[in-house]
Amino acid sequence: MELESLTGLTRYDLARQFRIMFGTSPYRYLLMRRLDYARERIHQKRPLVEVAYDSGFADQAHFTRAFKSAYGLTPARYRALRAGQECLA
Repeated sequence: MELESLTGLTRYDLARQFRIMFGTSPYRYLLMRRLDYARERIHQKRPLVEVAYDSGFADQAHFTRAFKSAYGLTPARYRALRAGQECLA
């Protein structure tokens, strides 16, 4: 890995330093950034399959599982609740 050679640290030391700095693992950090991007795209009323691919997920099912695991509801339910809030505003 390029970071290992640049820093002189092992991948485990890099992961440990990342966790200290950001409070989470590099993988979890990346996943949450992808899900944040996906929520922005959902707010723009993009089709969920497009949101999934644009956010870097292998398919819509993979995206839905990750979204539900992180936020407790599916992207479709999130979109529906968000649309309901916009109608009330």
